Amino acid sequence: MSDSISTLFDHAERAGEPAAAPIIANEPRPLVVMRQVALAMAAGGALLWGVWATHTILGLRNSAPHLVKVELADLVREFVQREARSGEPADEITARTASFLKALNSAVGARARRGDIVLLGNAVVDGDIPDITAMVRADVYAHQSPAAEPAHVPTEAKPEPAKPQENEVGHGQSH
Repeated sequence: MSDSISTLFDHAERAGEPAAAPIIANEPRPLVVMRQVALAMAAGGALLWGVWATHTILGLRNSAPHLVKVELADLVREFVQREARSGEPADEITARTASFLKALNSAVGARARRGDIVLLGNAVVDGDIPDITAMVRADVYAHQSPAAEPAHVPTEAKPEPAKPQENEVGHGQSH
């Protein structure tokens, strides 16, 4: 076969024409090459789309709304009771009430901006919904003066522990 190729070159040179590239039977045709390139590009595009779709679906799953509940009525009731016992002038109570309500609105709004769906505690009938009342209380009183913060107010009415009886008192305590 190499003899026939060299003969082709010799004939082309003698005729005064530039030597043409030898024609090899196994050389791919342009249509086959274009088809292979198109298939490779389609496979790459499908792979990229699959990666994007997976990333998007997982992102949606992670950003699903999170339900939480807060006992706003309890927080307001605690504040009103504390202010009623304070003996302060009405002007100061009014100013502190406005500040408290602004801080309460800000704390609940911050949770909503983070993507939480905040439900009022009395609107939740059943279910395992986390109660964020203590966190909201801490946020609200972080923006209030130190005198406004309650010493300790439970979020739910819990029975008080039983008081020790007379015979149990003498262990390390003075009378």
